Amino acid sequence: MTNEKIEDIKVDTPPSISGSGEDLKSLVEKNIKWSQANYQLNTKINHRITMMVVGSYLRLLLIVLPIILAIIYLPSILSNVLGQYKGLFSAISSGGNNTVAPQLNDIVSQMSGGDVQKILELIGNKK
Repeated sequence: MTNEKIEDIKVDTPPSISGSGEDLKSLVEKNIKWSQANYQLNTKINHRITMMVVGSYLRLLLIVLPIILAIIYLPSILSNVLGQYKGLFSAISSGGNNTVAPQLNDIVSQMSGGDVQKILELIGNKK
């Protein structure tokens, strides 16, 4: 079967077993044509299934590969980033007054008692 389609093959009722040699010969030829058509369909189906399996592996690789790369490279990247912001995190965890408190203490120590009373009165009046 060279370029014939399955629809082009006509199926006749099988002749009786006691038929002539030509009937048996035509029956064998039809059987061979059907076998060739089945073989062509099976090769197409096999190719399609192979492509589906390859596609499934590619999809799996597309999902798993970034996860593996993240497990390998993310700890070193995060340690560099966290090292840069370590001072900021330590200031936040200790209450955030590391830089403000010494400056405020210097200003308050330079004030006289009357100035502190005036500030406290102003704060009390706003409440």
